[in-house]
Amino acid sequence: MRRTAKYLLLSLAAISVGQTISAQYDQEIISVGDRTLTVDNAFKIDELPSTIDSVPQAANITYRVIPRQIEVNYAPKQIKAANLRLQEPLAKLYRGYAKAGIGLYVTPLIDVRYNSIRNRDWNYGISAQHFSSQGGIPKLAESAFSENHAGFFAKKYISKHTVEAGLNYNRDAIHYYGFDLGDSKLAKDKYKQSFSTIAGHAEVMSHYSDSTQIQHRIRVDYRNMTDKFKGREGNFLLSAEGAKTQDENRYELLFQVDANSLSMAQPNSIFVDTVLNITPIPDLTTKGGIIRLEPTIHTKRGALTADVGLGFAFETGDPESLGHIYPKAFVSYSLFNDLFTPYAGLTGSLKRNSYYSLSQDNPFITHFSKLKNTSEDFTFYGGITGTILDNIGFNAKVSYTSYADVPLYINDVLYSAENRFNVIYEDMKVFNVMGELNYVYNKKLSVMARLELIKYNMRTQERAWNLPGTKVTLDARYDLDDRFVVKLQMFAQGRRYARATKRTGILSPESDLSELQPIAMRAFVDGSLALEYRYTKRISAFIEMNNFSGGRYQRFYRYPIQSVMLLGGLTYSF
Repeated sequence: MRRTAKYLLLSLAAISVGQTISAQYDQEIISVGDRTLTVDNAFKIDELPSTIDSVPQAANITYRVIPRQIEVNYAPKQIKAANLRLQEPLAKLYRGYAKAGIGLYVTPLIDVRYNSIRNRDWNYGISAQHFSSQGGIPKLAESAFSENHAGFFAKKYISKHTVEAGLNYNRDAIHYYGFDLGDSKLAKDKYKQSFSTIAGHAEVMSHYSDSTQIQHRIRVDYRNMTDKFKGREGNFLLSAEGAKTQDENRYELLFQVDANSLSMAQPNSIFVDTVLNITPIPDLTTKGGIIRLEPTIHTKRGALTADVGLGFAFETGDPESLGHIYPKAFVSYSLFNDLFTPYAGLTGSLKRNSYYSLSQDNPFITHFSKLKNTSEDFTFYGGITGTILDNIGFNAKVSYTSYADVPLYINDVLYSAENRFNVIYEDMKVFNVMGELNYVYNKKLSVMARLELIKYNMRTQERAWNLPGTKVTLDARYDLDDRFVVKLQMFAQGRRYARATKRTGILSPESDLSELQPIAMRAFVDGSLALEYRYTKRISAFIEMNNFSGGRYQRFYRYPIQSVMLLGGLTYSF
């Protein structure tokens, strides 16, 4: 036992010394001996927890307020009263507008307008425009032209009616430049033409808010036109319209009296008396009237819209009186909340052809042209309109029309050097296919493209003289931050045919009508580009380039147009 205790003490001392040496020298010491390991019994609490249900008593605390006032010094700051706008403010209007510019070929442009601003009682305005050019078309006779306009209008608002009156004056001058003078000393005044037109109107129109009232409109128009050769035409047009809404139907009635009188001068060609010695035309006075009556019923039932009516036209004058009845029908149906709307219709009308309307279409006609009205016997059409995306719309249409007495222009070989046009009338059937796309983006960019394919079926004539079989139109506008505005217009027409001869120069005494033949006029593409810079809301500068393709295509046979035209100027609002 003593030996065991001795060894135990020696072991403990060795362990103690070993730990010290290990800390210093990092050595491992192994001790060998007997050892007994024991685990004491664990002490456990055998009491279980219990819930004590008791309500704590809140302490009764009292507070005492010390009555003391703290001084606060401040200066109130004044703020601006708030404005409440229930609607957007109206844009500021200017009474006056002036535009002036100058272009190539000595081409001045002047446009002046003066109007009233917003007024509950009156609205009036006056205007004056001038546009002219020295022509600049080489190898032909003088091609200068001018266009002049002056006019005014006034409106008076009386209770639920508007009374309006206006007067306009136009004077346009052109030259029959479609021939080569060569060495001739022919004075310019010999082949110059001018048109002076005075037109006035008076109108009364109702504005009832109650749809059951009979809305009405009565208008009187009068126009008097004279030309350089003492021709005179007067036109009187009385129109009366009434409309009444009952339930889902709208009943409309149109009544018109259209009277026209034309007194033409004798042919004044320099060749009539000195060379050809042609007998004067015996009767150069034309009078005629048209009475129209058109009742129509318009209805809308849900997505369906329909119009049904008839057109009655009674034509009086030379050489006889005629009665016409025309159909009036239209139907459309909206699909998918106006996403697509197919439509179809059947219509017809009688159109007045006057010396004024023909000269507006072709100013190079002879001043003794015969007048006949055009009857659109019927037009059947159908198509579909709608939207592809939120900002892209389209319209596709197919139509078939039967016409009687459509005016066509052929080169005159009797009284001129083919630099004037006679008017002939032809019956024809016309088949038309049209497609149109419209694109609008953020009210800044708008684009419209249109294509028409036209097929003519003539009764007696070989061709539809001067009428194209293809028409293409492109119209675009871009507004950059209301500072720069760019406008682009392009149009193209397919091949057209003229009925004329291939002779050049002034007409010879030996006039042979058998030389008349179809002559093809090539297709063309033309366009204009305009740029406007708005320096302020009142001042802007512009530059325009017309016929930028540079082609001298023929508007009518023997009548090429000007080449590239540059025109620039300023505008001012006051």
